[in-house]
Amino acid sequence: MTAQKLNADLSRELVESVDNFLFDCDGVLWDGIGAIPGSLETIKYLKKLEEIVCTAFIGALYLKNINFTGKVYLVGNPAMGVELDKYGIPHTGIGPDQEKIDGFHPEWLTTKLDPEVNCVMVGFDKYLSFPKILKASSYLKKKDTIFLATNEDSNLPAAGDIVIPGTGTMVHAVKCASQRDPIVLGKPERPMFDVLQKAHKLDPARCCMVGDRLNTDIGLAKRCGLKSLLVLSGVSTEADVQPESSIFAKEQFPDYYTSTLGDLEKLLQNSQQQQQS
Repeated sequence: MTAQKLNADLSRELVESVDNFLFDCDGVLWDGIGAIPGSLETIKYLKKLEEIVCTAFIGALYLKNINFTGKVYLVGNPAMGVELDKYGIPHTGIGPDQEKIDGFHPEWLTTKLDPEVNCVMVGFDKYLSFPKILKASSYLKKKDTIFLATNEDSNLPAAGDIVIPGTGTMVHAVKCASQRDPIVLGKPERPMFDVLQKAHKLDPARCCMVGDRLNTDIGLAKRCGLKSLLVLSGVSTEADVQPESSIFAKEQFPDYYTSTLGDLEKLLQNSQQQQQS
């Protein structure tokens, strides 16, 4: 298929055929500097028309759906802890590790582990450290400990010469040390949408995934039968959706593409004005 560049008519057609939008965040709603211009306005506009489901922090919903009982060792961020708290799931590990692990091998063997932990969840954690990798891997030595990863993105969108390591770097550190493969909840794996579909009774044909990466965001849409909108404010470029220049197969192209999420709101406003005139 050929990706269509969004215009006023296509924007109206898209919104009328969708009940729920699912948004990637980095590169779509914000970047390394802050909110991407126009993204907030688009979210506010869409909320007047329908309910929106954000795909971030899916781990808590996954655990709820499998009737998890136990405690989570969280290599992640405070927002993930908030989601676990909503479902009454106890957790530990957020923030810098407070236990000093100095010296060499013999002292590492005395690291204190929480006997109640039976799940390790790895997400983005700016405080990733040797003690955290050690503890996460040690918990995973028990084969019945659940190993979850929110996603395996290699890096976050950033302008200039700086490379911002993504969640995948944290996941692979634990994966390598524990010699365990996680259940990857994030895009393009199906669990991301499956848990949302069960919780909110979503119809895939009337959902649209909005993202900035062909291999993950649009990949999820293709696997789950969702409509898809690629925005060029993050990783993928316009060349990626042009058959003559793309390294991706046409089957991986989105249904629609546009420069930023803000374009959608502007085009919808234009379409509304055209109908009224």
